[in-house]
Amino acid sequence: MLATALWSVLLVAGVLLEVLGRLRPNRVSTLNRAVAMIERRVSGRVVLILLWALVGFHLFARYTIPHS
Repeated sequence: MLATALWSVLLVAGVLLEVLGRLRPNRVSTLNRAVAMIERRVSGRVVLILLWALVGFHLFARYTIPHS
């Protein structure tokens, strides 16, 4: 239950940052721009792939594997 709440908070924070980035483009970067900045370097791409795999694995394990 706590994990689902944390994922929900992260989702809401991401949406809020995106909305702020669209309303104030000079002050807050949108998620697209932030990811593009991170992707410029090879180390940033590696980190993004690892984070994507980590999130995907946790969501897969959380919602597809039956718990006893």
